[in-house]
Amino acid sequence: MSELSSKADQLKRQADLLGLTREAVFTDEQAKEVLQGKITDGYLVKVKIDLDSLNGMVLILVSSIRKHIMELYAVVGTSPTFRRIRTFADHVQISTDLGDIGKSGGYDPAISENIGRAVHRAFTKEKLEELLPLWQKKDPSHITELLEKPILTATKGRNIKLQAEVDKISTAKFRYENPMKGVILPIPRPDDEAESAQDASIPSISTEPPKGEGSALDRQIAQFRVGFPKELNMKTVISPINGVEFDNLIEGMEILFRVPTETPEGLTNAQILGLIDEEGKIKKEPVVGKFLGIASNKTEYHIFAEGPNQYLFHSVEEHPVKVAIPKPATIAGSGNKSGNSGSQKKKPGSNQPQESKSSGANLFMLMGAFITIVLIGVLIFVMVIL
Repeated sequence: MSELSSKADQLKRQADLLGLTREAVFTDEQAKEVLQGKITDGYLVKVKIDLDSLNGMVLILVSSIRKHIMELYAVVGTSPTFRRIRTFADHVQISTDLGDIGKSGGYDPAISENIGRAVHRAFTKEKLEELLPLWQKKDPSHITELLEKPILTATKGRNIKLQAEVDKISTAKFRYENPMKGVILPIPRPDDEAESAQDASIPSISTEPPKGEGSALDRQIAQFRVGFPKELNMKTVISPINGVEFDNLIEGMEILFRVPTETPEGLTNAQILGLIDEEGKIKKEPVVGKFLGIASNKTEYHIFAEGPNQYLFHSVEEHPVKVAIPKPATIAGSGNKSGNSGSQKKKPGSNQPQESKSSGANLFMLMGAFITIVLIGVLIFVMVIL
C-alpha cells in the first residue's frame, strides 16, 4: 500500500506542477519542455530593502514567456531575521526565513502591502520587456533605481537602500514548494482604475499609459476595465465540439469560466465568487459570465465578460478557441418533447386497425360486384342458347 500511495503522490505532484506551469506558458508543449528541464519559464527577482528603521524583502516571480508577474511577496518589518537574509542566498532559504518571520509576527502587513502594490505598478509589461533581456544575462541593474522612488512614495519614507539579484527559475516549482504557503499571502495586483487615479501624480509608475503611448492591445484592455470595481483572472472553458467560435460570440452571450484555484489569488477569487463551501471544498461547476468582447494582437486573445456582482472576468488564450456556453434550460425538457413527438408519430399507427377494416370491407364489396357481373353474364348466355 505504501508503494501505491507513493506513486499516487508522485502522480498528483506531476499533475499539480503541470497545472501551475500552464499558467506561465502559452502551449502544452512549452509546459512539457519546462517540466523536462529543456527550457526555463521564469525569473525570481529578490530585492532586499533597508527603509529608515525597517528592513524587508520583496520576491517577484515573473513569467519570462508570458512576460508578466505571477506572484509578488513583500515582507517588511522590524524582525532581526531580516538582517541575516542575503539576496544571493537560495530562494528556498529566503522563503523559509520569511515564513518564520510571518509566523512570529515580525513584520508590518500594511506597509508590506503598500510596498508590494508600488512594485506591482512599477513593473509594467513594457518595463518587463526592457528588463527581461538583461535578466537573461544575469544582470539585475536598473531594478534598484526603478523601485526606489515608488517605494519611498508608497511608505512616505526618507532613506532607502536596495539590493537586487535575479535567479532563473521554474515558476511552478517555486509556487509548489513555497515555504511561505499558508503564512504569507502574495500581494495582488492593484485595481488599475483606482490605483491610476490615486497615483496620477507619479507618472513613472502609473499603469495607465500617457495619451498616444502604449500598445494598441493595452488600450483595448483599458477600455474593457472601465466601470468595473474588481477584475478576476479566470480560465475560459473550452468546448472544441459544441463551443462557439470567437467570431460568432455576441455581446451579452453567456459563456463559461473556471477559477484557477492552483494559486492563492485563485483561491481568494473562488471565495469571492462563493465557490468554497463551509468544509473548504471547492465547487467544480463553471461560472457564467456575460461576454463583453475580446482584445487581441494576434498573439494574445484577452476575453472579457461581466460576472456576478459586476466583477470583470478576464481570461487569456494564445489562439482562437471554441468557448463553452451554458446548456439551454429546455434541454432537460427535450425528452418530454421527443416523447410527445414519438406519441404523435404513434397516433397514425393507432388507426391501422380501422384502416385495415375499411380496406377489408372494400375488398368484399369488389368481390361481390364481380360475382354479380359473372352471374348476370351466365344468365344472358343461357337465355341466348335457349
